Amino acid sequence: MKSKITIIFLFMILVSCKNETEQKSVFAKSDFNIKTDLTDFKNKMTELDTIKIWFDHSVCTYQGVERIEITKKSDSIKIRTEFKEETFNENPKWKLVYEKKIPKTDSIWKIEEFFKRNIEKQKSEEKDYGTLQITHNGIKVHYFTNGLVDLNRFMADYFKTMKRLHPENIDNIYGVEIEEIIETELESE
Repeated sequence: MKSKITIIFLFMILVSCKNETEQKSVFAKSDFNIKTDLTDFKNKMTELDTIKIWFDHSVCTYQGVERIEITKKSDSIKIRTEFKEETFNENPKWKLVYEKKIPKTDSIWKIEEFFKRNIEKQKSEEKDYGTLQITHNGIKVHYFTNGLVDLNRFMADYFKTMKRLHPENIDNIYGVEIEEIIETELESE
């Protein structure tokens, strides 16, 4: 009889602990702030945070858009990227380009350094859309360029940063390599 009472008592304690843990996770809140923590998001975001990035690849007559979702799980960062090429498609659809998982301590993908280098292009609460938009919990940060030369430099910096994460560069969403341009020019001579 004592063992049954002990088992029932332990079962009730386990159920009670489980309910308490579930209640804590429901009310848990992240302190991550996209405006102040963006340049150190790998360390400051929690498993409760999702960062969404939208990058407009459009230049002149070319139309393309990339969207990225960044989440955190324990000590790793998950990056999911989709791309929609709109120039030659009447009904463009989002295409998964890659899904990668990197350690929180990764030193290859230096996107935070990219954000630091381009801090002067950052504006918050804009009604217009910038070339790059980052959102977290309804708060948006936009990056704007000034003219075609500035846009091309900004895109080149972004492409170089993203190629470190995704060197496969399927469909050349991060631009063509300089070597490819030089080879093409040499072949045409």
